[in-house]
Formats: sequence, structure tokens, C-alpha cells
Amino acid sequence: MKIIDSIQNKLIVKMGFKYYDEDKYLIQKCIKCSNKKDPSVLDVGCGTGHHSLLFEKYGAKVTAFDYDESAIEKAKENRIKNNSSVTFLVADGRYPEKYFTEKYDIIFMAGFSIFGIDLNKPIMTKYLSMLAEGGILVLVHNSNLTGLVRKTNWKNHTIEDLRSFFESVGSNIEKIYFYDRHITIKILRRFAITGLSTKIHILISKITKFPCAIVFIVSKSKNGN
Repeated sequence: MKIIDSIQNKLIVKMGFKYYDEDKYLIQKCIKCSNKKDPSVLDVGCGTGHHSLLFEKYGAKVTAFDYDESAIEKAKENRIKNNSSVTFLVADGRYPEKYFTEKYDIIFMAGFSIFGIDLNKPIMTKYLSMLAEGGILVLVHNSNLTGLVRKTNWKNHTIEDLRSFFESVGSNIEKIYFYDRHITIKILRRFAITGLSTKIHILISKITKFPCAIVFIVSKSKNGN
């Protein structure tokens, strides 16, 4: 197991969290799940704006932020290159109430580092409270499902851990997907965000211990606080 962990760590450090054009299928799925033609989106921990720009491309009105000032500067450069109107700003994801007062149809979190180790209930509760009626929150978390912490200080949360966490903060789990952008044949990536792909990738991850992306799509429970 230590040899596998070492190989994984080297690959993750070398490859990092790369972006792909095929991420558009994930974004299209999010918009479809929101049931809104032109949803309002809050992209949490947006980095250089890759997902933000894709959301806008498919009709969303997007506000995006990151704690990293250099990432936001790059995002603003990408906004100019793409003739975009996405609002990018620097903000601390622990305190969204300091920066945002409106409600959103989609709150999107891909690799949000605050939940990399600790599934913090008070912080997630804040974001759920920012959902508009009928809105969804999407958490994308990279994991090999072992529950162990990597050398990169990122925890491989299990699906059971995430399910229990979302249920504990008063949310309904609408969909769970599990996919990978490295090993999926390019021509099949449009089918990645499906139930069949999820079953296949869970099996692959359990056998190889190589991390893939877990996608949790949740809504706020009517009984949630």
C-alpha cells in the first residue's frame, strides 16, 4: 500500500488539478440539475476561472471568488481574453456572509480547500443558506475513497463520509457522480457524468486506489436550519 501511495503522490504533485475542455459536460449537468435556463452561480474557490467561464458559456450569470489574489488576477486576464462579464473577486471562503447577500441557483465548489481535510458543518451551513428556492450546491472532491490523508494534506473522503456530512447539515442529496478526466477515453467523456460511469469509476478507484472526482449535488432540506 505504501508503494501505491508513493506513486499516487508523485503523480498528483506532478499533474496537479488540471482542467480539461471536457469539464463542460460537468457544467452542463449542473445547469440541467438546477432546472434554470440562466441560473445565478457562485463559484467558490474559483482559481483562475475555468469553471466560471464555462458556466457563463452555457447561460449562467456568474460571481466567482478565491482567497488567492494571484489566481484572481489571472482569472481577470482570462475574463478579458474571453470577452466575459463574470464577476471575479478576492474573498475568504470561511466568511461568505461578509461578501454576499443574494441567493444563488447554483453554488459550485470544485476542490475547495477548506473541505480538503475537515468537513466543516458551520461553514457548509452558511453556503446552504445562500441557496435560492430550488437551488443546488455542487461539491467536487478528489478522492480514492480510502478515508486516508495524502502526503499533500488532502483527505480521501469516502462517499459514506460525504453522504453523512450533507445529511447532518440539513440537505437532500440529489445526485452522486464519480468520474475521472485522466483515464476516460476522450470520445467517452461526454458520458462521464452518468450512473454507469460512476459505478465503473468507483470500481476502478477501489482496485487501483487512484483518486477520481466525487460530485455531490445537494439541495437544502425544507427542514434544514
